[in-house]
Amino acid sequence: MPFGLSTASSTFHRMMQRVLGKADFIASYFDDAMIFSKTWDDHVVHAKACMGFTEVDFLGRIVSEGKVQPDNEKTQKITDLKQPTTKKEVKRVLGLLGYYRRFVPNYSQIAQPLTDLTRKAQPNKVKWTEECQNSLERLKGVLTSQPMLRVPNLDKPFVVQTDASNKAIAGVLLQEHHGTLLPCHYVSRKLLDREINYAIIAKEALAIIFSLGKFAKYLLMRPFFIQTDHNPLMFLKKNKSRNARLSRWALTLQQFTFSIGRG
Repeated sequence: MPFGLSTASSTFHRMMQRVLGKADFIASYFDDAMIFSKTWDDHVVHAKACMGFTEVDFLGRIVSEGKVQPDNEKTQKITDLKQPTTKKEVKRVLGLLGYYRRFVPNYSQIAQPLTDLTRKAQPNKVKWTEECQNSLERLKGVLTSQPMLRVPNLDKPFVVQTDASNKAIAGVLLQEHHGTLLPCHYVSRKLLDREINYAIIAKEALAIIFSLGKFAKYLLMRPFFIQTDHNPLMFLKKNKSRNARLSRWALTLQQFTFSIGRG
């Protein structure tokens, strides 16, 4: 396969999936492959070389026993980020920060002053404000403080917490470890212009729908707990009939098995 073709990377990735896809103990991403096994004996059989690492650097993340953290080399690059002066530089900064957004609670809301600079109507030379600087410093602070996520354990129950504001929605997937709920994955996104006009109860319901969609691969076919106010789901139940959006949300919930409460 010649290098430089626009389809070269996807062709190579498809080939890797064909070769390795049937094995349930290996995950591949282009030319990176990670072997994981349930027992030591299985691991000795699965691995061809370099067996038994307790910590590996994989796709910019340090994966160790039940934990995932950002790579130290990448966090140093985040520490060294300078104030961007053009829209292109802002996008480059957001690209690096956004790669680790799953480690940041309410990432979209914190990053909004920066993402607003990339809007089509904004000039190429950005107007850097104190709000932009505070946003950058907050994201740097979170990502350079050695944030840690737990590796999801499919044999243990999950808890989902959600949140909504006037600008963004967010959720976090948690599991209990030694009596404490610890995060496995954070998600968030900005509200669309039309969604900003929703009532707050509808925004809270949207946060639940969005979070369950993002965490579906962990939650489908197993019971879990949603830790939030009862009102968003009662809102969906009471508004069944003529609103197509609410009907879609209600249908989305039907594929999940969950209980709900304040925790």
